[in-house]
Amino acid sequence: MKKYGHLVAGLCVWCASLADAQPLRVAVLEFQDQTGMRSDPRLGGMIERGSLADRGVFVMGKHLVNRDGFTLIDRRDFLAQVERLPSLDSGRTTPTKPSFLHVAQALRADAVLRGSLVSFSPSKRTVNQGGYQTEFSVLSVRVALEALDAIDGAIIAVSDGVAQKQIRQTANVQTELGEDDILGLLDEAVAQAVPSLEQALTERVEAQRNRPTVRISVATTADPALVEVDGILVGTTPLENFEIYKGDHVLTIGKPGYRDVTKRILFEQDARIDVPMLRTELTADELKEVLESMRIHAFLGEPALVIQHVND
Repeated sequence: MKKYGHLVAGLCVWCASLADAQPLRVAVLEFQDQTGMRSDPRLGGMIERGSLADRGVFVMGKHLVNRDGFTLIDRRDFLAQVERLPSLDSGRTTPTKPSFLHVAQALRADAVLRGSLVSFSPSKRTVNQGGYQTEFSVLSVRVALEALDAIDGAIIAVSDGVAQKQIRQTANVQTELGEDDILGLLDEAVAQAVPSLEQALTERVEAQRNRPTVRISVATTADPALVEVDGILVGTTPLENFEIYKGDHVLTIGKPGYRDVTKRILFEQDARIDVPMLRTELTADELKEVLESMRIHAFLGEPALVIQHVND
């Protein structure tokens, strides 16, 4: 069980989804350089691709902060918490759940965004104009934006945008593009990608709101204890009528001085769950007595269906 002091009861991504329509809370994680071929030195080829990609974080933020559909989380605070928070679960490293997901959940983010500079490449075009051939150089900047689910890191939306600049090069006129010109193309490409990303995220949230829900109540023999659903801290026991989506979920109960209890349960209707807790240090007689009597009881619906699980 992850015991993070800054996580408080009720910090759950589902809560935002189940509430009335409101702007999506998003955090920008990074903007990567994934370019390939080198560019013509005259067409921005002297600009470092990694440096240009680093500017992408600022450009993404500029376009997101001015849109009604987004609330942008302070990236400095987000990254600072990522650096302080190791990726641990019950004392074991969990590479499938990187620390940025834990921070995103703590900050009530609906999604984590990342961008990529996919291409930054020149091409040439020859145009026949009244018997004369004119050569144009074209510089293309393409970006990709991804939205990651704040619960499990799955990619939930992808969009891309491309911006081009056409330059006529002649024997008398030679044009060289500077850093500001390239940043303008990056800005245009990101601006093109953001609306479709916003639409995809909005549709997903709307679909989440329409999913059927059930209510669960959780109590233990050592209240209060922390309750996690699918790795997200949702409160402390006794937990009453907490609303979750219908389906398969992993329930984890933990308390200092007690062993964590983890159980995967398929919730298809309202449920009440009673969890026996086992201290981490017991005498031999106490351990024998507890193991002989320990059960997890889940009472689902009416009439009650009892699921019994013997703790190993």
